Amino acid sequence: MSKMLIIAAIIMLFLWAIGFFIFDIGIMIHLLLLVAVVLFITRVIRDK
Repeated sequence: MSKMLIIAAIIMLFLWAIGFFIFDIGIMIHLLLLVAVVLFITRVIRDK
């Protein structure tokens, strides 16, 4: 389960970076970033 969270966070950060630098999707980019950050924080909390 924890590997899946890391993979999902990495994919979302990658998609956010692509959208931020190449496309202008607007709110979708911020939602992807928010989800990636939440997944990362969840992963950090579960490891402790």
